[in-house]
Amino acid sequence: MKGLKPVKTRRTSEGILEQIKTLIIEGQLAPGDKLLTERELSERLQVSRASVREALSALNLAGILEIKHGEGIFIKRPEPNAVIEPLVFILLLEKDKVQNILEVRKALEVEAAGLAAERCPPELLRELEQIIEEMEATLPQGEGEKAAQLDLRFHLTLAQASCNPLISSLMNTIQEIIGQTLRITRALWLSATAGTTQRLFEEHREIYLAVAARDKFRAREIMYQHLWKVEVELARLLKHA
Repeated sequence: MKGLKPVKTRRTSEGILEQIKTLIIEGQLAPGDKLLTERELSERLQVSRASVREALSALNLAGILEIKHGEGIFIKRPEPNAVIEPLVFILLLEKDKVQNILEVRKALEVEAAGLAAERCPPELLRELEQIIEEMEATLPQGEGEKAAQLDLRFHLTLAQASCNPLISSLMNTIQEIIGQTLRITRALWLSATAGTTQRLFEEHREIYLAVAARDKFRAREIMYQHLWKVEVELARLLKHA
């Protein structure tokens, strides 16, 4: 298998994961392809079989590999409704790199907000309104799991309101990782900046109002500013951590 090199840096299993990820992204490994055996990978990468086993186990749990007893280890074929399996793989491996996730969110959600302003059907507009009402109702309770859940629900509903099935599918595909990063970003920001809960609510409300007003330019602008502010604030916090 071309492209595999000895692993000499960082935690060994992470190095193995990174190389397999790269091979999938570059198309050298495709769904249905058979991997080298555990022994062959150990020899090719010049690492212990225990490290190879750890990496393969992580990939299996992530749904990237399929282990067929008596046959070998294969790159798992996506389910019929799955969307861009390599993207999920990248995000699973890099879920702690919040910056990357925020960039993905900007790429998807800014346009989703604009499309929602143009296309949002009445029932989804009402659902967005209900989420905003629930957000406001939770303000006196302070930050908690409920607030993070409503945050994620708002963004997923907005993607659905774009009436672009691929945007909605992409958001749903990565929603678990978005949910994790939402909790991380909210916790970091709220712990360091007073008034953040109220400000986040107001930003979500402004996005909803722009969609309700069918103002696609304002919807895009507010969504971009919302995600950009989170990105900048987190960069500041992490720099001084």
